[in-house]
Amino acid sequence: MTGLLIPIRGFTPHVIAAVRYALEFGKRNNARLHFLFVADSAAEPGAGVTGSKDRPGKEEGLHHLHQEIETLMDEGRSMEGVQMEVHFRSGDFIQEVRQYVRTHYITEIVISLPEECEETFEQIGKDIQLLLKMTHCRILTVKQKSKE
Repeated sequence: MTGLLIPIRGFTPHVIAAVRYALEFGKRNNARLHFLFVADSAAEPGAGVTGSKDRPGKEEGLHHLHQEIETLMDEGRSMEGVQMEVHFRSGDFIQEVRQYVRTHYITEIVISLPEECEETFEQIGKDIQLLLKMTHCRILTVKQKSKE
């Protein structure tokens, strides 16, 4: 059985694309899905899995994205053939993903990419390169569908 890891560093709109892809992949391929939420200790406050109270409006947006991800995961739990685990970690994103891959025999990682113009695009590219070297997993990148 394929172990598919979906590491989630923060609630951003492009993360939803990875969750949707993983659920569809799991349904079609009888894969075990591992959702790993990582509160990155090196991240800017408010960029992780919790909201920031000093940024009005952002917390509400994070809550909405969190709810959307939770709804998708609840739908996935009811799909026939989909097996799912959800874990929460705190620490360095790369190290937490690497450790999880080692202990759970993950074969593939799904990472969502933001638009190229977003400031996180370059950092995610660096993270992918590091994960390729450190985990020897196949990494699938997905993008949110354009709304045109």
